[in-house]
Order: sequence, then structure tokens, then C-alpha cells
Amino acid sequence: MNLKNKIVLVTGAAKGIGLATVKRLLKKDAKVILWDFQPNDLDNAVKSLKAEGHDVFSQVCDVTNKEQVYHNAEIIKKDIGDVDILINNAGTVYTGYMLDRSDEELENMINVNFTSMIYTIRSFMPAMLEKNKGHIINISSASSLIGAPKLAIYAATKWAVMGLTESLRLEAITMGKKGVRFSSIHPNFLKKGLFEGTKLNILGSMFAPGVKSHDVVAKVIINRAIRFGFHSPKIPWIMNQSVLLRALLPSSLLVKFGNLYGLNSMMDEYTGYKDGR
Repeated sequence: MNLKNKIVLVTGAAKGIGLATVKRLLKKDAKVILWDFQPNDLDNAVKSLKAEGHDVFSQVCDVTNKEQVYHNAEIIKKDIGDVDILINNAGTVYTGYMLDRSDEELENMINVNFTSMIYTIRSFMPAMLEKNKGHIINISSASSLIGAPKLAIYAATKWAVMGLTESLRLEAITMGKKGVRFSSIHPNFLKKGLFEGTKLNILGSMFAPGVKSHDVVAKVIINRAIRFGFHSPKIPWIMNQSVLLRALLPSSLLVKFGNLYGLNSMMDEYTGYKDGR
């Protein structure tokens, strides 16, 4: 797909994967809209992009607030036009055993990582269906491929993202709208930012290495999802083994593999964001 002048909305765009994706989109001459719930982070991101000569549109938006999502979406439609590509990237994580976290923390994780996508998709998908053209890209995770201790609700939201994306793709096909595409992105844990401090043992790092930078994910979004239309790219590609292991091995052996790779203890030295998003 030629991205020149395409209208692309990125949520959680002020830092991390979101900002890295925005920068790659701008290099392709796309018209990029940034959404983020942190005004200061968003302002800093926009200033840095404009200093580099880019023209962007931004809105402070808490994607868990459906009224705000719908209101901002109407402004975009009126002032800029219909969104061609929606990239649902906003996300958060609270680590640790599920019972050690508060209801509020768990509900926030569900709302940010999953429920918010329902609001954004309902805002922009109708115009895509009408034109039979568009692309919705949802950031999932490698934790949607196999269970992860101390990430129970986070993993659950990412499984939900994968199921939502695949089901909507099939719905569009049954509606005769094959021109509307859907992709879920499944990166392994990033070595910096949200999952800093997460690590596997030596063997696990060989067979399921962490992702070096946010730009690695951004590159996959641009090249594999948007350019070639991949439905569910895994990052790195070797993470596809998780799908095979889960399909072929009994649960007792999966636990042993988890111990062998250090999966079951990978969050023990986590030093990433302590306050969620």
C-alpha cells in the first residue's frame, strides 16, 4: 500500500511503539493523527516531530472514555477526513499474581488493552466498510500465544485482541468487504520501556528472544502488516513455535518447557512501568 496522504490514526502515540510507528509513517508521507492520554508526553512528541519538519495532528484522548473517543472521532471526520488506517496501540500492564492486584488495576488493564479497541473500531470501521477499503491494526502480544505467569489479565486481554481481530476479519469477508483488512501484531517482550527487566534464561533467550527496540515492532507494522497484509505477524518470527508447542504438547509438558526456558520466572526481575500506563 502506498501510504502517501493516507490518514492514519495511532493510539498511545506519544512514546514507545506508538511514537516509533508514527515516525515511520511520516517518512512514508502519511497524514498521521496522534492520540495519547498524557498531555505532556503528547506535547513533547508533537514538538519533536514538528522540529524535524513534520506536520501532524494530535488530540489528547483517554481511549477508555468512549464519549471522548466518539467526540474526537467526529472532529477528525469533519476536519481531516475518514481514517484509512487505525492502529490500536494504547496499552498498559500491571504485573504480579492476579490476586495481589486490585480490582481497579485489573479493570484498567482490561479497559485500556481491549475495551478501548471496541470504541475506536466502532468509530472508524463503518466508513471503511462503506468504501470497502481500510486497515485496522491491533497490537496484541506474544503472551496471546501461550500463558504467562504474573501476567494473567494482561495475557487475557491480548488473547481477546487476537480473537477480536480475527473475528472482525471474517465478519468483513462474510459481508463482502474483503477490501477492509485486519491485522494483530504479536511482539515478544521489549527489552526497554513497558517490559524492562523481563528476561528469560540463556536457553529461553535463544529460542524466544526479546525485542531489541520499539522500532523493530514499528518496522513490522509498516512492512509486514500494512505493505504485505500479514494477518498476525509474530516478532521475532521464531515466536511461531509457541503456537506449535501449545497445539502439540500436553499441558504438563508445556509447564516443563516453561521452566526450561525460564518463562515461568521471567517477570521476577521486572523493572518496567510500576503505575500501569
